[in-house]
Amino acid sequence: MIRRLIATSTGEPQDVLRVATVDDDPLPGAGQVQVAVHAVGLNFLDVSLCRGEYPVRPEPPMTPGVEASGRVLDAGPGAEHLIGEHVVVCPALPHGALGETVTIDASLVVVRPPDVDPITAAALPVTYQTAWFALTRARLQPGETVLVHAGAGGVGTATIQLAVARGARVIATAGSGDKLDKCREFGAVEAVLYDDFEDAARDVDVVVDPVGGDLLSRSLDCLAFEGRLVSVGMAAGPPPPVDPARLIARNADLIGVSWGSRYPWARPVEVRAAYDELFRRCAAGELRPPITRVVSLSEAPAALADLAARRTTGKIIVRVNEEAS
Repeated sequence: MIRRLIATSTGEPQDVLRVATVDDDPLPGAGQVQVAVHAVGLNFLDVSLCRGEYPVRPEPPMTPGVEASGRVLDAGPGAEHLIGEHVVVCPALPHGALGETVTIDASLVVVRPPDVDPITAAALPVTYQTAWFALTRARLQPGETVLVHAGAGGVGTATIQLAVARGARVIATAGSGDKLDKCREFGAVEAVLYDDFEDAARDVDVVVDPVGGDLLSRSLDCLAFEGRLVSVGMAAGPPPPVDPARLIARNADLIGVSWGSRYPWARPVEVRAAYDELFRRCAAGELRPPITRVVSLSEAPAALADLAARRTTGKIIVRVNEEAS
C-alpha cells in the first residue's frame, strides 16, 4: 500500500485534495519504470489542474505533480538498466508525482548526478527548462542584454540566473520593491517597476515575458535591431494583437515557448542537453533555485492554496521520502 494525493473532483486545492492510501502501482510495462518519489516541485499549473482550468484537463480522480526527483525501484522490458538510478522525472497526467511512487515512460526519465541533491533537482524541470528553451530559442549570445519580466517569479528567477551564467546583462521588472531586490540578488544589473521599464530597457537584444497582456506590446518597442521577444506565459491575460509592421521595422522575432506541453516528448535530445547544462551549473553554484519552503505530502494542499493566493515567494518543494533530506 502507498500514500498518494488525489483530487476526486475539481475545485480549490485545499478543498479537493486528500492523502489516500491505495494499492501499489501495477508493475511497469515495456519501456516503463516505477519510481520511489523523493521530492516534488509545486507549480501554479497544479492549482490550475485542481480547478479544471489547465489546457490539459484529466478527469478526476487525478494526482497532480509534474516535476519530481526519486529512485527507480522497478522497470519493464527495455528499461532494466535504470533500476537503482537516482532520477528526475516529469510524469504524464493524470498520474502525477504527488505520491510515494509513480510509474512513467523511461523516455521521460533523466539520471540525476550525485552532486545535485534531490530537493534542488525537483525544482529544476518546469521553470529552468522553460528558461533554457526561451534563451536557446532566442539565440542569446554573451554580452547581449536581456529584459526579463516578472523577474522575481519562478521562470523569472530561472531566466535571470541562466542568462547571467551565459554572459548576458540582465534588466528585470517586478511589481514591488522587495521583488526588485530579489531580481538584483539573482543577478539583474538593474531592476525596475513595470510602469517604468521602457526608459531602462532601450534597445535590448532579448525579452523573456511570462506576463503577457499589454506588457508584451510595450516590450516590442524596447527591442533592438534584430531583437527577439520570447513569450512564455500570459499571467496578465492575452496580449492585444500584434501588427506585423512593428516586427518588420526592427527585423524582430516574436517567439512562443511552452515547455511542458510538447518538449519532453517532441524534443527529448534537447531536453537532456538542457538538463546537462542545468545540472552542471547547479553543481558549480551558478544556478540557485529559490527554495523557500519544504513541506510534507499532507501539507501540500495548504501549500498549493498559498500558491494560488500568491502568499508565497520562491519555490515550494514537497518532501515525500526522508531520503530527500
